[in-house]
Amino acid sequence: MPILPEKLKKGDTIGIISPAGAVKDQNLWNTTIEYFENKGYKIKIATHANDKNTYLAGKDETRLSDLIDFFKDEEIKAIICSRGGYGTFRLLEKIDWEIIKQNPKIFVGYSDITALLNNFVEKSGMIAFHGPLALSDFGVEQINKYTEESFWRILEGKAEIPYSFQNPLNYKCILPGKTQGVLMGGNLAVLCGLLGTPYFPDLSGKILLLEDVGEPLYKIDRMLMQLKLAGVFEKVSGILFGEFTAIIEAETPDVNKLTPVDIIKELAKELNIPIGYGFTASHSSHKATLPLGIKYNFESTDFKFEIIENYVF
Repeated sequence: MPILPEKLKKGDTIGIISPAGAVKDQNLWNTTIEYFENKGYKIKIATHANDKNTYLAGKDETRLSDLIDFFKDEEIKAIICSRGGYGTFRLLEKIDWEIIKQNPKIFVGYSDITALLNNFVEKSGMIAFHGPLALSDFGVEQINKYTEESFWRILEGKAEIPYSFQNPLNYKCILPGKTQGVLMGGNLAVLCGLLGTPYFPDLSGKILLLEDVGEPLYKIDRMLMQLKLAGVFEKVSGILFGEFTAIIEAETPDVNKLTPVDIIKELAKELNIPIGYGFTASHSSHKATLPLGIKYNFESTDFKFEIIENYVF
């Protein structure tokens, strides 16, 4: 059975950490803190959340100590990462997974944070949340309504089970079908980087979530083929793609006529699992908050995606 964290309640303390990239815009802090306090929550900022070590938010040791200290801190009920970027890989072999297991709490992030999310589920048995980042999504002037509503509905435990996510904006069915499975995954590049290491999750029978940003089509093609050649697509029960956003254009005009959907359709010819593209869980402005490590129903034909297990208590 998965370990469930406690749902958020008004008056709880939310911790913000920077386990990956350095915070680029210091002005975002005041806006972010004000937002959460106006929602009725207390905020605690990690000691080294503003550190900078080239492209990282400080040294590995200090980013790790912030992470572990916040899990041990009984006052903190949820941890939200400030931003993504790079750096979580450097922490994985140093994390004491038993500490996470003994101190379960809501942990939210996406992008590079994918490495932590999947291993909290895999190595500690704790539900983790693929969702918005504190500064990147709540420190902005115009917060996306879908992102905001999904975040609070899920983390405050207001989503009645089964809970169906609304139809995405630009959804396309790649292969029709329906399945049931535990949701895992997140950022495509991060997952590919974990392949061949002890930190790549067991995806047998899982529904796999995939998304990415700022990649050329040939790299998306190559990364998907890497997962295929590694046997990942033979193991999963379904694939739900977010969006591939901010695609880097090629010098050859013909290449730019292609879309990620074209590449995925070519890849899917040999598969026999439900596959859909365009769910609102990516680097676009619309972000669903998704508990990882629990079961979902997924129907790709007309899009049905629903949580069927409790994820908080």
